[in-house]
Amino acid sequence: MKNRKILVVGAGNAGRPTAKLLHHLGNEVLVTEIKEFEKLPPKAKKRIKEMQKNGIRFHFGGHHPKEIEWADSIFISPNIPKNSIIYKLIKKTEKEIEYITPSMIGKMLNSFIKIPMIGVAGTDGKTTTTNMIKHIIEGQHPTISFSSLEDSLVIEGLVDLLIENKIGKGEFAVFELPHGTIRMTQGLELCAGIITTLTPDHLDEFKDYNDYIKRNFLIKDLINQRGLLILNGDDPIINKLTSELKSPHIIYSVGRKRKVEFHGKSYVTRPLPVDVKAENIKLNGLKGSEFTLTIGRIPTIVCERCGNIKCRCGDFRREYFGPYKERVTLKVPGIFNVENALAAITTGLILGFDIDYLKERIGQFEGIRGRFEVIGEFDGVKVYMDAAHNPESMEKLFDGLEFDGRLIISLDNPDTLTVRDKFKIGRTLAKAADILIVSAKNETTEEIDWKAAEEVARGANTTKTIIVENVYKSIKKALENSEKGDTIIHMGPGVVNAYQNVKKDIQRAIKDYKENF
Repeated sequence: MKNRKILVVGAGNAGRPTAKLLHHLGNEVLVTEIKEFEKLPPKAKKRIKEMQKNGIRFHFGGHHPKEIEWADSIFISPNIPKNSIIYKLIKKTEKEIEYITPSMIGKMLNSFIKIPMIGVAGTDGKTTTTNMIKHIIEGQHPTISFSSLEDSLVIEGLVDLLIENKIGKGEFAVFELPHGTIRMTQGLELCAGIITTLTPDHLDEFKDYNDYIKRNFLIKDLINQRGLLILNGDDPIINKLTSELKSPHIIYSVGRKRKVEFHGKSYVTRPLPVDVKAENIKLNGLKGSEFTLTIGRIPTIVCERCGNIKCRCGDFRREYFGPYKERVTLKVPGIFNVENALAAITTGLILGFDIDYLKERIGQFEGIRGRFEVIGEFDGVKVYMDAAHNPESMEKLFDGLEFDGRLIISLDNPDTLTVRDKFKIGRTLAKAADILIVSAKNETTEEIDWKAAEEVARGANTTKTIIVENVYKSIKKALENSEKGDTIIHMGPGVVNAYQNVKKDIQRAIKDYKENF
């Protein structure tokens, strides 16, 4: 596709990379956005300014029939509703319009990528699992990776690498695939796809829970002919969906029955055959864990005849691994990290990595920023931060963890652009916390919402709960209420969406408290 006038509707996470790619391929591109520029998120504004410098035009504050008449082709971002004004304007035009779909963009991008790609989807655990897999692969191969730790989501990041001529520098690629951008990956071909969990979150962006599940499960359609799906058998939703899968897949499990309750319905883990298990799990508090890795006979994506992922002999015969049993030690804490490690080790096995190497490499993984990250310490009180932001991820975070002293939890407003069940979050955290301190500030929108904080406090009920304005004041209040040997953990979506700001607020609070102690 070249030398065309292309209208891209929407300047969000789908529209921007589409505009960049089509412009790079030699087209004249105009992006229209219903919102005014000033109302866009800071990261979006920064990227748009860079795009404008490179010659991509933008029109903010609405759409106009003249723009449709001007265009040869139109791309409409998949999150724009079918009853939007843009569809009505297109219907009124007499010009025949060629539509560019997300799958067409994915296929264009896929044609430039010649390396094996791995995708990680689901609700919780995506970022850590993605980075565990990256850690494993990059010990032996240059690896391209995109997760919420990077400044770009997968499609935008891949387009940037293509434009900068850097895609050829990697031998493997591993991506986190959030629900908001997974539709833009249609057309990419993955050699492996992982689904971690499918608990209710971001549901105000969907018709219902089933729609959310269906969106995340789109990853199954990205697996290439010889690829494999890797699924968490302990998650009640994934557990149920495995019976419908006809494509080759591997199920991993830590052997814990789970229950998800939503809108009066209960989803419970049912017994099913498991391929990769963690048995005899020993949790060593914040120091990590150890478990027996038990593997049955599992398929890989390696050709038995030529020993390559990209079969060179022309007669692909799938190689199998196992059975196998070995003791594994992790530096990162919690049952949730045992779960993430199983997914990462399984990915390494199907890629053909040696089991001894995998055991050593996963044991060296020290975690990622914003996931039980130590920020500071004062007078025997350690201060951590973690990105858990929905009831299920919070519950899993504390599953099996023990603290020497009291646990003081600081929480930023759990809402982002998504509204969450704050009462349930308060109730969940109250089970773990001795003291709960709630910030009213939404770190994503930077707005103060006292009602949101009050709703969390109502859920916490009898647990001592303090409401403050922001993270800085929350950490100061936590330190004021702490005693030697206590642990302070700050949690919430701000740890991802405003990582640097939240971290600086925590560090500043510790510094100021020390100086005035």
